[in-house]
Amino acid sequence: MKEEFLHYIWKYKLFKNDLKSHDQEKIEIINQGIHNHDSGPDFFNAKIKINETIWAGNVEIHINSSDWYVHKHHKDKAYDNVILQVVLNHDKEVVRTNGQVIPSIELKFDQKLLTNYESLIQSEFWIPCEKDIQKVDTFTIQNWLEKLTIERLEAKSEKIFQLLNQSNNSWENVFYHQLARNFGFKLNSDLFEQLAKSLPLAYLAKHKDNLFQIEAL
Repeated sequence: MKEEFLHYIWKYKLFKNDLKSHDQEKIEIINQGIHNHDSGPDFFNAKIKINETIWAGNVEIHINSSDWYVHKHHKDKAYDNVILQVVLNHDKEVVRTNGQVIPSIELKFDQKLLTNYESLIQSEFWIPCEKDIQKVDTFTIQNWLEKLTIERLEAKSEKIFQLLNQSNNSWENVFYHQLARNFGFKLNSDLFEQLAKSLPLAYLAKHKDNLFQIEAL
């Protein structure tokens, strides 16, 4: 099993709710935190209740609790704000750099989730679940596609209105920036938009009758 699977279980609260720490303290998850994909603890700004006390801080996830020492977190102050270690197997008590003990819980979940996860990971198909699409009725798929279309248009519209607000309601500037962004396609869209912002449309308008100056700009 990989830690990524436990990240998924934790992130979407797919674990069984009767949680207790390794020393039998009652644990209630108020907010599981924000998934961190960079260095540092796995989930930031979590909020949990241990017995009657509410704690705010970070959460670290491991297969075995002893991995805390394998990864040398006990020597790293970046992990001193960890308020809970979430593990599959608790085999050792863990501490912060000052020796303070950190509560740990073992995640319990439906084993069907693990079976499904392993089948997707081991799949030889380009899209691991492509065979399963045949099990979904046409009505559900069409509704899903329609919903995606609406959400995509709403997201694009919201972006346009944000740009409009930033450019003092200048539709010309919004069009100019979006046109530049689309010339960059997916890979360079941000760079092309930045290029347009560094060369305001008003500068181009001053030289609209001079092709040489426009090309130079």
